[in-house]
Amino acid sequence: MNTQTSILVVDDEMGIREGCRRVLAEEGYDIDLAEDGAVGLRRVREKPYDLILVDLMMPGIGGLDLIKKIHEIDPEIIVVVITGYATIETAVEATKRGAYDYLPKPFTPEALAVLVKRGIEKRELRLEARRLYQEREQRLLELAGEKSRLRSIIGCMADGVLVTNLERQLVLWNASAVRMLKLSGTDEPGKAMDHYIRNRALIESLEQVLNSKDDGFSMISQEIRADEQGAVLMAQMAPVRDERGRLLGAVTVIRDITKLKEVEKIKSQFVSMVAHELRSPLAAIEGWLGVVLSGEAGGDEEQRRTWLLRAKERANSLLALVKDLLEINKIEAGKVAQKMESVQVIDVVGKIVEFFKPEAERQHVSLQMNPSVPLPAIQADVQDMEKLFTNLVSNAIKYNVENGSVTIETSLDPHFVGIHVRDTGIGIAPADLPRIFDDFFRVETKRTDGIGGTGLGLTIAKKIVDSHFGHIEVESRPDKGSTFSVYLPCKK
Repeated sequence: MNTQTSILVVDDEMGIREGCRRVLAEEGYDIDLAEDGAVGLRRVREKPYDLILVDLMMPGIGGLDLIKKIHEIDPEIIVVVITGYATIETAVEATKRGAYDYLPKPFTPEALAVLVKRGIEKRELRLEARRLYQEREQRLLELAGEKSRLRSIIGCMADGVLVTNLERQLVLWNASAVRMLKLSGTDEPGKAMDHYIRNRALIESLEQVLNSKDDGFSMISQEIRADEQGAVLMAQMAPVRDERGRLLGAVTVIRDITKLKEVEKIKSQFVSMVAHELRSPLAAIEGWLGVVLSGEAGGDEEQRRTWLLRAKERANSLLALVKDLLEINKIEAGKVAQKMESVQVIDVVGKIVEFFKPEAERQHVSLQMNPSVPLPAIQADVQDMEKLFTNLVSNAIKYNVENGSVTIETSLDPHFVGIHVRDTGIGIAPADLPRIFDDFFRVETKRTDGIGGTGLGLTIAKKIVDSHFGHIEVESRPDKGSTFSVYLPCKK
């Protein structure tokens, strides 16, 4: 018998108490005695018991009241009523108060031992049931917590997630999936997946995963078009299996790769443009060198010199293109070390104007400074400012007309200093203005034929202005000239 089983006998008759103690002690139980209800109640508060024998008729706290108070302390304690006043009414009342059984006095040792054994078994069953209940509640709580964590994690993911069971029901999804796939009817859980998903390509791939009999099958990756606006998604679908390898469903992870596709397209276009821009001068250089090497000039040194000079000019344009490409690459990669300092930008522009005056005179173009308002110092990189205004002033001279003019003006507002490069040149058509800062873009007209350039000068200018948290604007009309306005933040 389990020696840890504790029994309390509460009876005001010493003979009954001692008799119960002897009988139950022989069975191996741990026995305590109490001569009345008050003592019995105190013992219950001091020590846990498995079973209590309670006499109904006792002075002070009666048996029925004692049963109620005992169960307030521990509702799982088995209480057996022993009394010499056994009636149906008392038995019913004791049962209502929570008594397990009823043993009328006098009783035999065998009857007591059998009843106590049965009561202890009942106690063990109750405790086991309570343990199982608590364990079940704990597991349910853990499961609910795990589901909550899972939903929180999935809900915070930028990628879309869908989980489908073998019955083709969509059982789990997150907000990203709803947004990317434009899922409908998500407020109606438990429906088939085609109730929510309208993309046939995705449904067909999910069917392929769910119908797979190959245990080695791991994943399907597929690009799908999400909508008519051209959004591109990468869907990766994999089977979900249990520890025995049995198929339970499928999980789908969806990533929006629209921007990556756009970058790939731009990259491809950029490579194509670079190849085109490099091919022309290289072909020209190869042609002129081939003419020289062929000996077509005979002994005419002046003719050979002319051909070599032309090859050199194309080589110089090629070097300028490579230099501009490297400059753009450094700016975009953040490898240009900017030394930000207090700069009087109008002084920088003045030096550039002085540098280009001989070139302007050769082109019969008037180049002058006409600062409308004095400008305060700004925080900028001097070398960047020189590159910026070199490009703008150089273009204003190159694309001007004979006897035209280039004027540098200024403006000021509470937040930006403005430098405006105005020319009276050939101007830009309205259709070309939106692309004027694009890589390699050059206005193609009869009047621009023969004007050299890489098509990257304005691209570099805009990137420099952007890196200084400013902005650049252009106003132009064909045959009326152009004005490029640079706005840079005032020094704080």
